[in-house]
This record gives sequence, structure tokens and C-alpha cells, in this order.
Amino acid sequence: MSQESKVHAPKGMSDVLPKDHEYFTYIKKVIRHRCRQAGLRRISTPLFERTDVLKMALSEESDRIDRRMYSLRDPDGEDLTVRSGSTIGVARAYVEHEFDNMPQPISLYYVEQHARYTKLKPGYYRNFTQFGMEVIGRSDPALDAQIIYLAHKVHQDLKIDDRLSFKINSYGNQGIKEKYIEELKEFYKSKERSIPFDYKELVDRDPLQLFLIKDEDLEIINEMAPNIEDFYDKDAKEYLDTLCEFLDELEVPYEVDHRMFRKLPYYSGIIFEFWEKNRGRSKAVGGGGRYDNLIERLSGKSAPAVNYVSGLERMVTQMKIKKIKAPSKDILHIFVAQLSVQAKKRCLKLMTQMHDKGIKAIGAIGECSMKEQIAMAEKNKVPFMLLMGLTEFRDGTCIIREMTRGTQQTVKYEHAIEKIIELLGEDQLDKYSPGEIV
Repeated sequence: MSQESKVHAPKGMSDVLPKDHEYFTYIKKVIRHRCRQAGLRRISTPLFERTDVLKMALSEESDRIDRRMYSLRDPDGEDLTVRSGSTIGVARAYVEHEFDNMPQPISLYYVEQHARYTKLKPGYYRNFTQFGMEVIGRSDPALDAQIIYLAHKVHQDLKIDDRLSFKINSYGNQGIKEKYIEELKEFYKSKERSIPFDYKELVDRDPLQLFLIKDEDLEIINEMAPNIEDFYDKDAKEYLDTLCEFLDELEVPYEVDHRMFRKLPYYSGIIFEFWEKNRGRSKAVGGGGRYDNLIERLSGKSAPAVNYVSGLERMVTQMKIKKIKAPSKDILHIFVAQLSVQAKKRCLKLMTQMHDKGIKAIGAIGECSMKEQIAMAEKNKVPFMLLMGLTEFRDGTCIIREMTRGTQQTVKYEHAIEKIIELLGEDQLDKYSPGEIV
């Protein structure tokens, strides 16, 4: 095996290269702006959670942690698991830091890296970045509507909302969900001969998962399965109807789909997902719902909650399909070229002064010829170039060249920044002060 073939990222994991970071940076700014407007505060939880805490939260399928998550035992002998999502970590933080003593609801958001072991599919990776919103401490369809509306506004800001359809359903509550699952088990057992062999084990373990599988034979059976709507009590029906009325008022297009369910077992009420139109759930951009029992699983205290979680990589994919270019501030203004040690010293100082003024400048490196440095400037596609050789150093001047026109002018060293700003225009400067909120 060659040395080259040994040097690569772990299987199923990817780097986010500079060209894609332009999208990530833009999406994060949109998220931050919308969440601030709605009063959400940012939270970051550790990269690892204690494995026993995760098993408390996912008690129905603790084997999922062993099968689909990356776990380790640290030198102190504690079993830890890499987060595959942040909702459980946020719930744990709510309990640990006694957020229940603060005014409710607690409204939080995050943008974090996660990882999970999963079968590889084109365009999907085992490491990914998720944006999430978690509102804990109150149960109200108005809160659910606000979370959904925020997600919808983020999609609108990114100009991908027209590519997505929004599906909504409800488990009703935990009691209704449990009763419905028992009915499903009985139904699927009666159809066991028709269920593909690969999915038979789900009948007892988690029959809701059968609705999430794309298989023609299974889809026919699913259409005959009991409808969860028939299990709703008055409160469950009223909650869903009220949420739909709020969404109508907010002009968020939606479709109630009683065959749409979410994988994670802690959801117990309203659930929802944004899908790519005509491509179904397999191309979901994000989703969430009400998890009114998760805090109780961790602490014994009741604290209703609702969330929305979305993958940044999936949003980037939708933007690329639409050929939407992310706005970027990474465009350089000027390349500084020099010849001689004396000129390099002066150019280094000049570059730091440019940076402080908001001029994005690179250069003043190596001992390349002027021809080579001009080629570097062209590769970096800068609009301007500043040149200083030994003659300019002695004269206290520098040359400013406009790259597109091929014209140049000689200016005094002390007036160089002033001239560059005049040529660029004040509106092009990337100004920043330490106290500024960015």
C-alpha cells in the first residue's frame, strides 16, 4: 500500500473545505440572526455524554447506542459516547444546572458537530453538523408553531423553502402512542408472512419504524395499518387542530400526514419534518417534535419540551441544487509584493495597518521574483496589487496596480492605505472592533 493511500479521513467522514465553509458561515449567520430575534440563547454541550445517561434517555433501544454510536472508555474508567445529536445533552444540562428554577420556557439553540455510525449512502456522512432549537418548560401549540415558523424562515432566508414540503403528525401523548404501538404489533403479526424478512424483527421491537422504510411490499401493508388519528382523545385532536390554525395564521404551508413518524423514541406528541419535494423522507432536511417525557426520564421531574433539528450539510446540498452562491467576505482586496529584505519589513508593517483598516491583504512572503509574485496575485484574483522594490523603498514610495485594467500609479508610502481605500470604496472594507457583536 502506498503512503498516499494511507493518508485519508476515517471511512464515512469528510472534511469541510474552504469553499464549503462559505456556505456554513452564511447559514450559521442566518441561524444566529433568526434565533436572536426570537429570544433563543446559544448553548454548547460536551462532545461526549456519559453512556448511562444516553441509555436512560433511549431506554427502549439502548442497543442503538452500541450499534450506531461511537463509544469509548476513558482512562478513569468512565464509559462515554460521542454525541449523535444534542437534544439529550441539552436535556441533561437542563437537569444538571437546575434550569427549572428559572423563568419558563427555556429557549435554546446550538450549531454543533456530531457523529454516528450508519450505513453509507451517497451524499451522507458519519460526521455532520446540526443546528437545533430546544424550548423546554411549557406545553403549548403556540410554542410548536413558533419553532416551526423559525425553521421555515431560515429556509426562506437561504432561498430553499420552495424545494421543501412540510409534514406534520402527532402521537397524541405517551399513553396514546403506547396503545397505538400495541395495536400495530398485532396488525403486523397478522401480516407477518407478507413482511420482507429483513424487517420482521421490527414488528416486536419498534413497529413504527416500518413506516419509515422504502419498500414496495411493505408500503402496501402500511396503507392497511391502523391510523393513529383513530386513537386520539379530545385533547390530542384539539392540540393538533390548534397548531394547524396557528400555522395557517403564520402562512406556513403544511400537510398533515398520519403515516409520518420519527425514529427517536422520546417523541410523544406533535412531530414534523421538512422533506425535499417529490423525494420523500429519505431526503429530509430536518425535523422535530414534542418530547414531553425526556426530562422526566433523566430526573423524575416533568418538563414538557419541543425541538427542531436540521443538518447543515443537507441545507448546503439544497442551496447547491438551486445554484445559490453563499455570500462571502473571503474575497481578497490586495496582494503585497516586494523585493529586498528592507522592502519586506516595510510591507509587513503596511499589511498589518491595512488589516486594522479593514483591507484584506496577503503577500510579503518568500524571495520570489516580481514575476512570480504577480502570478500569485492573479491566482488569488485580487483587484489590486502593491509593489515595493529596492528603488521604491529608497524613495519612500510604492506602486499600486489595478489588476483588471493593467494601470498603475506611484504613491508615497504614508499615503498608500488612504489611496487603496479610495480605490476600493469605504463600503468594501471589512471593519471590525473588539466590542462589536458579529
